[in-house]
This record gives sequence, C-alpha cells and structure tokens, in this order.
Amino acid sequence: MALVFGIGVGLFILIVLWTVVIIAGLLTMKWSNGGPITAGAVLLASVVTIILVLIPRGETSDEKTDPVDEIFIPRIIMLCVMSLSALLGGVLWFVMKCVQPVYAKQSTTLYHGINYGNYQPYKGS
Repeated sequence: MALVFGIGVGLFILIVLWTVVIIAGLLTMKWSNGGPITAGAVLLASVVTIILVLIPRGETSDEKTDPVDEIFIPRIIMLCVMSLSALLGGVLWFVMKCVQPVYAKQSTTLYHGINYGNYQPYKGS
C-alpha cells in the first residue's frame, strides 16, 4: 500500500482537498459573489469525500475471513454529519443572503420642510 507522509493516499487527498476548500472559502468571504463559489466548492469537496469514503479499501492480508466492513459505522456517522452540515449551511446561507429584511427608513419630512398651514402636532395635556 502506498503511503504519503505515513498516511494513505486517500486520506492525504482529503486533507489537501478540504484545506484548499477552507482557504478558498476564507479568501472569497468578502466578495459579493463569494457565497455561491464557496458553496459550490464545499459541495464538490463533499461529493469527492463521499466517493473516496465509499471506495473499498484494498486487502491487507491473504487470510480468508468473512468480509466485514469495520468502518461502516464511522462512514455512516461521517455521512450524516456532512449531510446535516450541508443542509444547515444551505439554510443559513439562504436566510442570511437571500431573505434579508428590508427596513423602512424613518420619515423626517412630516414636520421639517413641509408647510401644513397652522397644523400643530399634539403636545399632550
């Protein structure tokens, strides 16, 4: 099995991929169209991660044993966490960027600059 810096090739690819996505996200954070770019990069990295996680690993021994996927539960947990974070990120992006409230400006021309004749605002008793 090939190793890169003592770790497997797939894990090395994932580390480099997510490092690039995080750096790209930080660099495009202040751009006006940086949100969709970052969302696309995260989506692409998530798809690559899921593909690499689902690819079966090579055999490490010649012993005949019953095939057991020892990392099935961690894969499912990682898939659930990634799905929830993507869903939460999409909802938060939609709420923060697409559904921004538009507040009305306070009118200051009622008593300033308009002649209402002898209209006097109510001052109380």
